[in-house]
Amino acid sequence: MKLSEIAEHLGGQLQGDGDCAITSVASLERASQNDISFLADSKYISKLKESNAGAVLVSQDNDVDETGNFIFVQDVSDALGTLLNLFSPEPDHAENGIHQTAVVSSKATLGQDVAIGPNVVIGAHAKIGDGCILNSGVIIGQGVQLGNHCILAPNVVIQQNCQLGNNVKVHPNSTIGADGFGYRFVDGKHQKIPHIGIVVIEDDVEIGANTCIDRAKFGQTRIGIGTKIDNLVQIAHNVQIGNHCVLVSQVGIAGSCQLGNYVVLGGQTGLKDHVKIGDGVQAGGQSGIIKDIAAGMIVWGTPARDMNQVLREQAMVKKLPKLIQDVKKINNK
Repeated sequence: MKLSEIAEHLGGQLQGDGDCAITSVASLERASQNDISFLADSKYISKLKESNAGAVLVSQDNDVDETGNFIFVQDVSDALGTLLNLFSPEPDHAENGIHQTAVVSSKATLGQDVAIGPNVVIGAHAKIGDGCILNSGVIIGQGVQLGNHCILAPNVVIQQNCQLGNNVKVHPNSTIGADGFGYRFVDGKHQKIPHIGIVVIEDDVEIGANTCIDRAKFGQTRIGIGTKIDNLVQIAHNVQIGNHCVLVSQVGIAGSCQLGNYVVLGGQTGLKDHVKIGDGVQAGGQSGIIKDIAAGMIVWGTPARDMNQVLREQAMVKKLPKLIQDVKKINNK
């Protein structure tokens, strides 16, 4: 794209050659003459002087004493997101229509403009909404319902009777609706407890690769509107997750937990069963949450507790060696 076209898309002020051809986005260190880069913080201005970037995004508040090609914007981070979308390649999706190797039940219902890729299987009484894209190897169980414009990446499995809203995106190899992990110990062996509930995924949810969301024992496991789930996350039976939550990689949530809206769980955070998390809670990575957390708290550690308390405890732990030496000296007097 021409630099002038990019400036127009970003609503920025152009300085320099508007005809400069830009082919990609790169960091200041790695950018070439055909790349556009960005200066998000004035403390990195020395890197700007050394960069080979063909153009640079700069904040309007930043005085750049340099010649070259610049686009001045109000918010560099916001403009960078728009810029990345401009240069994002079209995803490698299945083509519209039904691939000849797909197996679609005659009792399934398909919406308009759907794309059904190679080796997809769609069970009886499934309903696929308008504009859905099911890439190669996707398995849709009987009675499953997909809203409009869902995108299922290769090898996604949605098991029987589960429901997805509109604009849901599921990345490769994830499974929605497997049995929950429930057993009774009877006569010296583990006896499986049937799980007859479903999973409900609401609108605008994105689910990362290799993530598992288990069906409810009865009723629903539910993921709220706009929630974003990273790779390798485990969500157990009957969990209720609110709207616009963020679950980072390797989070594990045990059965019947309840999360409010706008909850953020850092990577490898684990929740004991039946825990309730209030709105807006943030948990640092590797937190172990074993009891309810009130709305708005920022917690960390195992067991998870107020972040400021944990930091104070860590500061005191650093002083323990000296404290022990001082106690020994006192005892030896």
